[in-house]
Amino acid sequence: MKKTIYQQLHKEKILFWLLAMVITAFFILYMFLVNGAIQNVVAREEIENNLATLNAEVSELEFEYIALKNSITIQYAYERGFEEAENITFARRGAGSNLSFNPSE
Repeated sequence: MKKTIYQQLHKEKILFWLLAMVITAFFILYMFLVNGAIQNVVAREEIENNLATLNAEVSELEFEYIALKNSITIQYAYERGFEEAENITFARRGAGSNLSFNPSE
């Protein structure tokens, strides 16, 4: 009878420590996953800040481009050596030409 009680207590002790280790392992896993989620949120916020900065830079460059584009006039082109074109010839296709391959021809 004493052996049975000892065996029962030994099994309960093993079960207690096994459950304690499982709970500890789950707690460590939980902390690891929470840490990963927090790092992802911080990284996303940094990316959003960088994106806002880059969008502002792009907007500034677009305004600069438009200002430069509007500053080019025919007089500016003449000053840079451009001239009016003479004898303009355009490439033209014949009436029977196709853009796709036709194997029947």
